[in-house]
Amino acid sequence: MSISVASERSEAPKTNVVTRNRIAAFVSDDISAAALRTGLDGVTQILDVRRGDIRQATRLLESDIEFHSVIADISNVADPMTAIADLARVCPADVAVALIGESADLAFYRQIIAQGILEYLAKPLTRDAVQSVLRPKLVGSDPDQDRGGHVVAVCGAQGGAGTTSIAVNLAMQLAETTKARVALLDLHLQGGESAVMLGVKPGQGLRIALEDPTRADTLFVERAAIEVNDKVRLIAADEPVDAELQITEAGMRHILSVLRQRFNFIVVDVPVPLTPPIKAVVSVARHVLVMLEPEVTGLRNSNALRKAMTAIAGENRVFTVLNRANRPGGLDLASVTHGLDSPPDIVIPDLGKKMTEAINQGVPALQLVPPLRRHLAPLVREIAGIRTDGRKSLFKRLLGR
Repeated sequence: MSISVASERSEAPKTNVVTRNRIAAFVSDDISAAALRTGLDGVTQILDVRRGDIRQATRLLESDIEFHSVIADISNVADPMTAIADLARVCPADVAVALIGESADLAFYRQIIAQGILEYLAKPLTRDAVQSVLRPKLVGSDPDQDRGGHVVAVCGAQGGAGTTSIAVNLAMQLAETTKARVALLDLHLQGGESAVMLGVKPGQGLRIALEDPTRADTLFVERAAIEVNDKVRLIAADEPVDAELQITEAGMRHILSVLRQRFNFIVVDVPVPLTPPIKAVVSVARHVLVMLEPEVTGLRNSNALRKAMTAIAGENRVFTVLNRANRPGGLDLASVTHGLDSPPDIVIPDLGKKMTEAINQGVPALQLVPPLRRHLAPLVREIAGIRTDGRKSLFKRLLGR
């Protein structure tokens, strides 16, 4: 639906809609601009993101109507309904209009949509919200993007990078912040550590489900899931080190499909190398986190791993996380940035011996190391698309850096 206040709109010259291949966006902050650029990356239309709001969009349409669609910010507009009416007077009927703003109130959303607006998104705007909500309405759905819970793949560029610890605590904080159902899937079937970190015993059935998908219905998977708390379930195994596992790609896709039907978020602790079943996980992940420590081997391996992950998931879904950044004897941030050819997307410092104490006690590190919550907040904000504190995301990519 586009703006349709026909009685108030001045007549515009008739234009062949085929020639309208531009999307104009006016936003007032860098995070929203970056979210639009990444979320609409690859569309056939030409995307032009500018600093401004709905008033600048109205002025543009007074002299140029050759647009496929218009996205406008109403965050700092005193009377948004009047501004929408002003835009309607100059906007052709076949130009779709979407708005973004600060209010998340449902009544306000309905009032906006009732004016003929295609879609309204509340800030903070994220790439995922643009991809999953706005993009399908503007330019059609991505045929490769299936429905279901949000998969986050976490993998380490080196042993000891803290991959499992971050996966465990990210799952816990996602559930705590969003109040949604979260599954933690540990694909380290031999020697996995997530159950130890949570103080629980791995369940039975994950191996069977991955080897023979015909035996893994929804009830089977639910029985295999271990209750961590009322929102988080762990799906893990503890197979003998000499067991010859026959994990299949079909089994992996099936269990992911079942989990995505039952959970809002699925955080997956992904082993390396990237076998066909593991590639199946990466292919459906909306976020792929490549973990490394400040070491030469971490830099070398992370560059190769990021390249491989990008080939599967796409560049805008792969994020680099530098863990234990200020560890004694480790590389400094400048050296890491030089080795990666860009700054890491997020930096987590060395949080001390309490992290190890949490593992030994079998409790999430969030309980013993409060600063970890603050450093995970940007990840939660980007993944869930909600505000976790009063500050902007630390993702340099989202800030256009």
